[in-house]
Amino acid sequence: MYPVRENEKMKEVKEMLMLAEEKHQIFKQQQLRFIAALERSRESAHCQTRSVSSISEVQWYMTHHCSNSTDQRAFSLFLELMSDLKVLFQMIDSLASAKNFSSGVLDTCRNILSPDCNFSELQAQYPHDVVNRLSCTEAENYYSGVVSVIPVTLDLLSMAFSQMLQVRNEPISQTDITQKTAAVHEQNTLTNASENPHSSKHSYKAMHKGASGWKPLWRPPWRN
Repeated sequence: MYPVRENEKMKEVKEMLMLAEEKHQIFKQQQLRFIAALERSRESAHCQTRSVSSISEVQWYMTHHCSNSTDQRAFSLFLELMSDLKVLFQMIDSLASAKNFSSGVLDTCRNILSPDCNFSELQAQYPHDVVNRLSCTEAENYYSGVVSVIPVTLDLLSMAFSQMLQVRNEPISQTDITQKTAAVHEQNTLTNASENPHSSKHSYKAMHKGASGWKPLWRPPWRN
């Protein structure tokens, strides 16, 4: 059995995952408002020609180009959710380290939650509908990544947590878990590639690219 303290941490992670899911549902209801806030801020910053690609970019828009309290609230909810997900990741990662549990899913989360990670290639898949709520132009050119980063990260954190519970409850090896994780990623990649063989936006695989595979990081105009 797990020590009492570790059981408490596992329970806390489960509760935080549920709270994050609930908060994400609230954010989804305000997605149009969030996109409108981005539109106004990008227009003010003269940055309307490229996709929104990182957490730090959203923070910069809110800090320097947010024109009203409504937009401020929309930005704040997004950033608050990303902060919550980072705390969740740190808790799960800490539990994983204590158990010598390793997972490519956690490595992916670590990359996504970096403030300057370019998440513009992310696109949340079914059952998520956040991309479908965008217009074709918005989805193709600007906002599919920024609306996908929260549901994608939530899915990955839930997957990592489920893997840890499976290790706890079943007499299987770390190798078995690693192989199952790889199989899930391969299945997603093959399924999405068959749907659209010319697009990399339909797979989480983009998050596993090497440094040469990333798009240039967004930089505020004053840093160019």
